[in-house]
Amino acid sequence: LLYKPVDRVTRSTLVLHDLLKHTPATHPDHPLLQDALRISQNFLSSINEEITPRRQSMTVKKGEVSPPAL
Repeated sequence: LLYKPVDRVTRSTLVLHDLLKHTPATHPDHPLLQDALRISQNFLSSINEEITPRRQSMTVKKGEVSPPAL
């Protein structure tokens, strides 16, 4: 359930990036698009930073036995 909203933000970030490439620097919306892109990238980075330690703690190396779930 949590993946879908994050996926939507990821897709929106890509759209903002493409839109910014095709928007002239002199256009009045250019700074606003830059801000929106920066905000969405920071949001995705913060989510990634929170998820990475959890993934590492859940990873079991080959030959090891995972602890029983509580």
